Amino acid sequence: MNVIYLEKKRGIVMKRFGFYLAYSLGMIAFLTGALTYRKHLQEWAEMEFDVVPLMIFDHVYPVLFGMLFATSFLWRRYKEKRLKGFVWAEFLALGIPSLYIALTPWLFYTNVPMLPLMKFFATHHLNGPTMFGFIFGFTIIHSIRKKT
Repeated sequence: MNVIYLEKKRGIVMKRFGFYLAYSLGMIAFLTGALTYRKHLQEWAEMEFDVVPLMIFDHVYPVLFGMLFATSFLWRRYKEKRLKGFVWAEFLALGIPSLYIALTPWLFYTNVPMLPLMKFFATHHLNGPTMFGFIFGFTIIHSIRKKT
């Protein structure tokens, strides 16, 4: 009986290992392809003097990468049948502020009132908007679950 249990457990571990290996290879492929596409956009922006597509890509890419990073949680919840619902409290408390900080480089040129911290992120071109874009994308997918 003990041998059967160990063999079954080993099969589950190998299945999870295969899933996570394929998941990480998919993320590496996405990252490599997106960075190659960004390089082409940057070369095109230098030739055409149009940086708007590059700026849009630089703000959408972290959101997509955050969403991709959270898909393993989504898959696990799908298998456990816990996908019914959306946790609005998490989305409103984490998602909306992170979206606001991620959009600060764009909001800096509008009349939207900005807090000093947002002005800091907008004017110093740090990786803050990128990091908060990732958090926003992760929060979108992570909020899809049953309320506990």
